[in-house]
Amino acid sequence: MKEFKFRGIRVIYNDWLEQMNRPRYFITGFKGYGLVGYIATLYLTDKLGCRRAGVVVTKYMPEAVTIDDMGHIVGPFEIYGCNTKERSITIMINHDIPIDQERTRFIEAIVQWATRAMDFDEAIFIGGFNASFRQGDEKLRWLKTRQCKRELKEPLMERGLYVIGPLALLIFFADLYGLPALILLPYAEAERPDPRAAAIAVEKINELLELNVDVKELLVEAERVEEMIARLEKQREAILQPKEAERVYM
Repeated sequence: MKEFKFRGIRVIYNDWLEQMNRPRYFITGFKGYGLVGYIATLYLTDKLGCRRAGVVVTKYMPEAVTIDDMGHIVGPFEIYGCNTKERSITIMINHDIPIDQERTRFIEAIVQWATRAMDFDEAIFIGGFNASFRQGDEKLRWLKTRQCKRELKEPLMERGLYVIGPLALLIFFADLYGLPALILLPYAEAERPDPRAAAIAVEKINELLELNVDVKELLVEAERVEEMIARLEKQREAILQPKEAERVYM
């Protein structure tokens, strides 16, 4: 195992991660609008068959762990890697969000690791964009750091709008330290997990990196979630507006 340290943040990872194919791509996201970045990174890791390659350790670690399908411990911030065709992909899954006291340090450490230790050729960050700003039939907005050479057919994020939260810090430090980074922002519903928006991000990554990740399961999940929400809303209305004979006065 290797260890990269930056201002109290430690990235602990397997040696083989540095030996993967070139070009090397780094993908991550957070639990922002619609949990889009989180859902998309989980899905990509699973469908690409990525192996667990490391973790991020902080001073104020979220005190929660779980287990994966094989019964292995899963921490708050996990790193996975895989080779695919003539490239490699490293994915960071953020099961939690760093606490306020060290959020800036955490993000700066990740970008420092990405540039100094891993020397990624490009990063793709995934978030959600408030669906109320949709102007036409476009599915997403995007932006990039100065060092990124890509141009997408979809419209850029408009001047005067803001990316907020950990994703904004990622973009800022990537631009500051010269990491070519593209930010995908599918339109998403803020009030609920939005697998449909995550599927849009995965489809765009398929196009950009010449992958073939099937998003069918994500779309099926989207329908299931929507049906569940509709059912809960009906139950909620029934509880709040019971029939006259069922009313209880207190």
